[in-house]
Amino acid sequence: MSIEEFKSEEEYVSQAGSGALLNPRIDSTFKALFTRPTAESRAALLSFLEAATERSVKDFKLTANDAPEEFSGQRRVNYDIACEFNDGQSADIEMQAFNQKYDYGKRAEYQVARLETTYLKKGDGWEKAPTVYQITVLDFEYDSKSDAVVSRYAMRTKDGRELSNALNVIFIDLIKAKSLEKKIDTNTKLENWAVFLKDADNPRKTDVIHRLTTKEDGLMQAQKSLS
Repeated sequence: MSIEEFKSEEEYVSQAGSGALLNPRIDSTFKALFTRPTAESRAALLSFLEAATERSVKDFKLTANDAPEEFSGQRRVNYDIACEFNDGQSADIEMQAFNQKYDYGKRAEYQVARLETTYLKKGDGWEKAPTVYQITVLDFEYDSKSDAVVSRYAMRTKDGRELSNALNVIFIDLIKAKSLEKKIDTNTKLENWAVFLKDADNPRKTDVIHRLTTKEDGLMQAQKSLS
C-alpha cells in the first residue's frame, strides 16, 4: 500500500505493529523475498516457479542477472531474478511496480529471446533449445481489454496451433487480483500468489493472508521470508 491510502501518516506508521508484512512490490523486497539464502526463501521461489510455469520443478539454481552481450553496443538486459531448472529450462522473474509508459509486451519478448540464446552451446542440436519463461508481476493494468489476472503468451498460429512452446511470456496483473480474494479455495496457485503479492503489506488484509498461507505451504514460506 502507499501512504496515500491511509487517513493519516500516523495510521500508516502504525501498520508496523499490525501484523502486516513488508511490501513485496518494492523491487528490493521482491528480490529478497525469493533470493535470500534461507530455506523459506528457496521454498517460496520454488512454489512461485511451479505455479507460474505450471510444471514440476525439482530443483533450480540462481544464475547471473545480466544477459551476455554478443556485440559491442548491444542493449543490455538485466533480470530481476534469473534461474535455471534442473532439466535445463530457465526463467526470468520481473517486478514492475510503476508503469513507465513503454511497450512491456515487446520488452518481455526481447527478454525471453535473450534468455533463450544464453543456454544453447555451439554444436548443440536445435532439439536442445530449452523452454524458457519470462514472468512479469505488474502492479498496474497492462491490458485493459482483459479481466484476466494471469495472461500467458506463446508463439501460435491464428487458429491456436503452437510452434514449439519454447518461448513463454507470463504477465500477472495485481490490480485485477482484488476479484480473487473471495475465491481463494478455487483460484489457481498463481492467482493466489497474485493475491498474496497484492495484499501482504496491507494491515486490513491479514485475514486474507492467513487464509492464503494456511492453504498453500509455498505462501506460508513466503510469509516467513517477508517476516
